[in-house]
Amino acid sequence: MNEIRYHNSIEEIDISLPTIFLAGPTVRGNQPHLTSWRFEAIELFKKQDFKGNLIIPEFPNKYESDKYRYDIPVWEFNGLNMSTVIMFWIPRTKELIGLTTNHEHGYWLARDRRKIVYGRPDDAYRMTYLDIMWVEDHKFRNLDKALPPIYNTLSKTVDAALDLIPNIL
Repeated sequence: MNEIRYHNSIEEIDISLPTIFLAGPTVRGNQPHLTSWRFEAIELFKKQDFKGNLIIPEFPNKYESDKYRYDIPVWEFNGLNMSTVIMFWIPRTKELIGLTTNHEHGYWLARDRRKIVYGRPDDAYRMTYLDIMWVEDHKFRNLDKALPPIYNTLSKTVDAALDLIPNIL
């Protein structure tokens, strides 16, 4: 499995491999007391023996900051575009609010819903709006009778992301 982070060039990614972007709230350089949810996600992908690319929008050093790094949103946009699957895991708290995640979720829901997997813990802070939009967009598009799942564990969300790959490729 290839782990791609901010210090890697997006252009170097082998897009012949399945590529999953780990979208969701990111611990910032001024929050070193918080632990990123992505560490657990990476371990879950390793246990599943994933043989593709994981785009991990974080720095390798938890003290590093994206403040005044205007290249970071461009890097993320390019990574989201080239991804086979965008896995949204949103363990939102009052401290890890995920404002960029709100924008990305709405943008990709409108742009290419078929490549999104959406999950969040049952106790995630202020998720009602995203949940409603996830369901209402599905109904509006008349996709199918079954409502799209909102996964409530990281493990189920990872499994769903892996399951989606053959449907997209």
